[in-house]
Amino acid sequence: MNLAEGVQIISFAILAGLVIITALGVVLLENIVYSAFLLGGVFISISGIYILLNADFVAAAQVLIYVGAVNVLILFAIMLVNKNKIIPAYLHPGYVVEQLL
Repeated sequence: MNLAEGVQIISFAILAGLVIITALGVVLLENIVYSAFLLGGVFISISGIYILLNADFVAAAQVLIYVGAVNVLILFAIMLVNKNKIIPAYLHPGYVVEQLL
C-alpha cells in the first residue's frame, strides 16, 4: 500500500463516518430545521465519496441538484408550515403510555 491508497482509505473512512453521524442526526433530532441542515451534510458527504470514486460529474450534480435545490426546497417547506398548532397533552399518542408508567 502506497501513500495515495492510504490517504484514500482514511478519506473514505472519514466521509463514511460523517455520512453515518449526519444521517443519525437527521433521524434522531426533534428540531426539523436542524434535521434539514444535517440532510444537506449527508448530501455533501456523499458527493465527497463520489469524488473519491473519480465520479466528478456525479459529485457536482449531487451538490447542485440535491444540496442546492432539494435541500433548499425542504427548508422553505419546513419554514412555511404553520407551527402554531399545539396539540393538547391528552391528545398526544404517548399520553396513555406516560400515564401508565
